Amino acid sequence: MVPSHSSTGAVLFLCAMAAGAILLLTGLAPTVPACEGVRLPTRSAAYTAQAGLRDGRASPGQGGEAVPVKTEPPFERLQDFLSTADAAANSALDKGHLFIELYGGVQALSDRTVVEDVDPQYSVVKLTDGTITFINAEPKDVTGNGRSVVRLSQALAQREVPLLYVQAPQKLQENDDHLPTGVTDYGNDYADQILSVLSENGVVTLDLRKTLTDTGRVWSSFFFRTDHHWTPEAAFTAHQALAQVLETDYGFTIPEENTDPAAFTRTNLSDFFLGSQGKRVGSLYAGVDDIEIWKPNFDTDFTYSIPIYDMERTGPFEESLLFPERIEEKDFFNGNPYTLYAGGDYPMARIYNLLAPDRPRIMLLRDSYACVLTPFLALDCGELITIDLRYFNDDLLTYVDWLEPDLVIVMYTAGSTALDELFDFFPNDTAQPQYALDPPAAEKPALGTN
Repeated sequence: MVPSHSSTGAVLFLCAMAAGAILLLTGLAPTVPACEGVRLPTRSAAYTAQAGLRDGRASPGQGGEAVPVKTEPPFERLQDFLSTADAAANSALDKGHLFIELYGGVQALSDRTVVEDVDPQYSVVKLTDGTITFINAEPKDVTGNGRSVVRLSQALAQREVPLLYVQAPQKLQENDDHLPTGVTDYGNDYADQILSVLSENGVVTLDLRKTLTDTGRVWSSFFFRTDHHWTPEAAFTAHQALAQVLETDYGFTIPEENTDPAAFTRTNLSDFFLGSQGKRVGSLYAGVDDIEIWKPNFDTDFTYSIPIYDMERTGPFEESLLFPERIEEKDFFNGNPYTLYAGGDYPMARIYNLLAPDRPRIMLLRDSYACVLTPFLALDCGELITIDLRYFNDDLLTYVDWLEPDLVIVMYTAGSTALDELFDFFPNDTAQPQYALDPPAAEKPALGTN
């Protein structure tokens, strides 16, 4: 009799559990990386696009020494792990990703703090608070990217369009000590270099790392446990700070309800989400995340247009700016509930506020952290235009002249500030850009990627 796929999977799972038990009982020591840390090479945009490795490009973290953690006795750890593994075997474990789950499970049993990936850029590091992260492991001089923002600000000033640079946070705050011994991250250093260059050249900035720190909340609560992105609640907190700047410094009039959390219904989907980092090591190693759905209690009406896909969605906030089809079913490895907000990373998208068309027009240059911020920011605008330069292949200033925004915002997370393609504002490097009337025919990234 030929065994079924399910029975084969169960046998393999039990074998892995037995292997993990042997590792525990033979006293396998936890592993830590060499003192140089995990080296994560920079990949070109072409490589990552071809390989489909878009998740995790904005790697969070900050160097520090590990806090000693009391290790459970082997039998207690094995008992705790098997109770978790049983649930995973019955619900989370799909046959196509059995090896990832089993491999991650054994790493959890052996207290491994660094799980190497075939591509070392996506090696996973477990922090002392139990969350996981990718690492910006190499020190870099990114001041050239800061100078690119300065040049963009100068070019916009000639058009009487102001620029605001917004520094989004990352998973570890500055001077944090949650990384294991020997692992160093430089993401916040990259961001500090950018902000220093902008300050020296008079470019207006908003540092959301300070915004979140000033709340007094535990930093890790602003981020998913298994993903490199911030949560909807963190993005809403950022939106509150940004809205205040828009009112105070740029003369926007923003209704109080837009920034009042009590004006939104929040629905929590429990144990629903395995993030970009968790997909690398499985739920047995990483755990899983909740995700919240934020829906305004007041009237809204938007048209969300993505020209490159001939996509257009019209309706209230929860139908046009949210993508409920992304959470129709729980699928840890093939789904990405984070793209519930704004759909994912698109070369260019336009959001029209049909109930307030006369409000100002903003152009947002963004990375994937903007997904969850975009719907909230759209409430404040007559039109919000988002551009992701990783996929946008035309001349940016041509679009500025065509769309005539009232304000350009550049918002990147700390780790993203080392990605040169996000600062390629002048791809032709010409003083006089060629003008076009219609959007370009750019290569399409996969729908809903991030």
